Amino acid sequence: MATPFEFVPALAGAVRVDPLRLAAAAYLARYKGVTRVHTESDLRIFFGWCAERRLEPLAAARVHVELYVRWMQEVRLFKPSTVSRRMSVVVGFYRICVIDGVLDHSPAEYVRRPTVPAESPTLGLTQPQRLRVGVPARTQTS
Repeated sequence: MATPFEFVPALAGAVRVDPLRLAAAAYLARYKGVTRVHTESDLRIFFGWCAERRLEPLAAARVHVELYVRWMQEVRLFKPSTVSRRMSVVVGFYRICVIDGVLDHSPAEYVRRPTVPAESPTLGLTQPQRLRVGVPARTQTS
């Protein structure tokens, strides 16, 4: 018996749809504009990583997602904030797959992400950057 995600009603009957494409479309539909573009890019990178390893993303286990994190950290040398952001996309994708009934459980649910400071160390302009754009430095009054 087909699951609801294998067929989408069409005007002339039922059309077979790739479950991964449908799951990705369902996840990306939550976003718009630049956020959607960046989220789609991060999801494509994960799907590409899976394809290089002949792994179907909907068949991934927690160990595969853990290996993806290690690949980003040790091979791609991404900073913790980048790894964490990209993992947020993967975790969100799998969460929607569970909500929509595509998967029984998320393989990304218990994957640890790198620790990222609550505040960015590069928040705002540095003093030399402010001088270049002509923004006066704040003066502290006590």
